[in-house]
Amino acid sequence: MEYDNMLTLYGFPASNYYGLIKHALLLKGIDFNEERTYPGHPSYLEKSPMGKVPCIGTEHGFLSETAAILEYIEHHYPDKPILPSDAFQRAKGFELMRIAELYVELSARRFLPELLMGAPKSESNRAVMLPILIKAFACLESMAAFGPYLMGEKCTQTDLVVRYSLKTGVMVGKKIFEVDFMEKTPKLQAWWNTMSNEPISKIVDTQAEESFPEFIGILQKAAAK
Repeated sequence: MEYDNMLTLYGFPASNYYGLIKHALLLKGIDFNEERTYPGHPSYLEKSPMGKVPCIGTEHGFLSETAAILEYIEHHYPDKPILPSDAFQRAKGFELMRIAELYVELSARRFLPELLMGAPKSESNRAVMLPILIKAFACLESMAAFGPYLMGEKCTQTDLVVRYSLKTGVMVGKKIFEVDFMEKTPKLQAWWNTMSNEPISKIVDTQAEESFPEFIGILQKAAAK
């Protein structure tokens, strides 16, 4: 299979992971193409064997999995780094990222079938996941620097990963639990507002909102088969 020399981002804008990678590419000033693709198509499995979104096409081949993509673009395009050079600060950034991914995004993701497709409610899921989500938001509130970004004065990869992980958590909190997780985390709320007002965030968020009806239509067609 041949690859274009310009990096290509594959996936769909309604995906928070797609938004994360697009934000990182724009923040680093990397030129790239976009190709809208939904999981399940046989040709996409040649690029992303697990069918995960997003993936990127590079001069070397295809890469899937968000962490692997972020690692590649950080090191292959070093002119504008978005990770701290200090080893401890870098590790602290990854600590915040893992908390957001494991305890917010993955916990909240359990409720997406119910939220998006009307799947049956799970009271046991609610009982288990709500305390985890509350604790994760509180941990981020107490651990981040907020200067005004999570790691200090500069926007880093940590801000991007946490932002796009929390998008799922915030939505699920309001629509499933009728809870605003930001209400008791004022520093996190202020950071969230700062990030939401960034020009790149507005570009990514607008594209995600505009493509959401198409995404729901794809889900409904798949469920009807």
